[in-house]
Amino acid sequence: MFGFGARLPIEADEFEWMLACFRWFMDEFDGARSLHGEALVLPDASTFPPSRAQGHERALELFETVKARAGMSHWQCDLIPGESERGTRVTTGHGLRHVSRPPPLGTFSYAGGRYRITYNPSELKRPQSLVATLAHELAHYLLHTARTPSPGGRDLHEHATDLAAVYLGFGLFMANSSQTFSQFQDFGEQGWEMRPQGYLSELALTTGLALFVRLSGADAKEAERELKDYLRSPFRKALRAIDRLHPDLRSSLAAVDLAEWGAMADS
Repeated sequence: MFGFGARLPIEADEFEWMLACFRWFMDEFDGARSLHGEALVLPDASTFPPSRAQGHERALELFETVKARAGMSHWQCDLIPGESERGTRVTTGHGLRHVSRPPPLGTFSYAGGRYRITYNPSELKRPQSLVATLAHELAHYLLHTARTPSPGGRDLHEHATDLAAVYLGFGLFMANSSQTFSQFQDFGEQGWEMRPQGYLSELALTTGLALFVRLSGADAKEAERELKDYLRSPFRKALRAIDRLHPDLRSSLAAVDLAEWGAMADS
């Protein structure tokens, strides 16, 4: 039992996996450094200044900023527009529109001696979501260079990639973009649209953000202020649980047995 005031927003086994992933990230990618890249990336104008660029030119601007903040400015990679979403109409009137499997938000691949990332041009209307996508695909690139499999192996590789984007500093973008619920209005129809993104849940990403904040020393109040309103309470709960369960978080990470996670992945 965690005890009063120390209950995590997610299940204990998922949190233990997150701890293993953070230990693995630090072993694989940082050497003597505690975290990869820079500090927590904020969705503000100082990081992503207003621009007159549009279309692919704007996507390239965002991509270069994401690469720089991830500490990957010099990693060679081509950004290519992928397939856009097609318009969807429901019957005239009101409706709830679920977008379950539109064209991919992004892909990562290697061919012809070049690394490539694609993005869905429709995401230019949702810049925070596009930044989350670019961070996820760059995290694929980072994990591609690893010497050993990530905790959980192939079955949890995409989930580890989501968490790696948090580790690179983009936890706010990942958590805020995990689920979007917005209103639409068109000729003869209006209603609401629900859009899932990524592999980890909102609560898992918010918990991952709390881990990043405690490890990096980022300002927790600043991070909370930038989260969606309904994610702020789970974020505070995660911070309290981490502080109670792992008062010396770095020592807790050092004690993680990655060999055990490797054995689980092979079984």
